Amino acid sequence: MVSIQALVGCALVLAGMFIESAASRHWRGGVRADRLDARAALALGLPALGLALMAAPIA
Repeated sequence: MVSIQALVGCALVLAGMFIESAASRHWRGGVRADRLDARAALALGLPALGLALMAAPIA
């Protein structure tokens, strides 16, 4: 049986990948990225959080 922890971790990783894909299309469209772009932070942070959640021991 798959744990809820693994499902939430996978969802966070996939959400980060989706945001990165959308941000790439936005940046390729000629719109400059801000110095601290929220999409870039989410694209890096969500997969890292998801992988950390999946690697953490189940409490």
